[in-house]
Amino acid sequence: MMHPRLSVDAMCSFQWPFERELALWKDMGVQHAGLLMNKVADDPERHLDALDDAGIHISTLITAGFQLGDPASWSATRAVHRAMIDLVASRKGHSIYFTTGRTVSCDWDEDLALFAEAVAPTVKYGQERGVIAAFEPTLRTNVSFCGSLSDAIEIAEVTGLGIVSDFGNNWAERGLRETVKRAMPHLALAQIGDIAISSAGGRSHIGKGDLPLERMLGDILDAGYEGVFDLEVVPADYTAETNEDELREGIRAASDLLYAMKI
Repeated sequence: MMHPRLSVDAMCSFQWPFERELALWKDMGVQHAGLLMNKVADDPERHLDALDDAGIHISTLITAGFQLGDPASWSATRAVHRAMIDLVASRKGHSIYFTTGRTVSCDWDEDLALFAEAVAPTVKYGQERGVIAAFEPTLRTNVSFCGSLSDAIEIAEVTGLGIVSDFGNNWAERGLRETVKRAMPHLALAQIGDIAISSAGGRSHIGKGDLPLERMLGDILDAGYEGVFDLEVVPADYTAETNEDELREGIRAASDLLYAMKI
């Protein structure tokens, strides 16, 4: 039986259409899934009806981030966020998330001020609809000025956003256990995966890398996390075709790890 607190993210099968990944999720008994906006936007009602029929809950939905250097574009991004919040709310889903946007001035505090202004209507609307609006600190500087969980806490405090904490982004942070404790009041979603430290980049499936996963999961649990664990495994070349056998093996390994941890 698939672990009831495991979510599988559509980023694991980036090149697949929604129908193919849904078929795999159903076949494996997945109960929660993270969605990609671009995969469901063409016919959201039909896609989400199929998700409902399969008994799969929306753990999160990844959507567009802001172009902080172009304030004229913010209203359009806010409109997308509202639409995605409505979509998730209509299915009693948990959250949406996005990245902060790249730096505008190479001044972190100025970037935060811009981001707080841009995102305020999204946060307010999410609160009204009962859907958490969250952001992910990521090492990809082309889409984010925030690269650490430690800095993400300040952003969450200023903006009211939740935080998506991803092992693939924060595994090397100093004092991670204590940082996770400080982040917990803001933590919307924990994302899991593995990293082969000597590799050229990208993520690995559970058990195929070098991370101390049991320790890292233990730190999150000890801090009081009660949500799902979203498996997000993105290769260095995220446009590469997903190997279905490897994905199935990875999902089973993630489920087995959660059971082994007695979660």
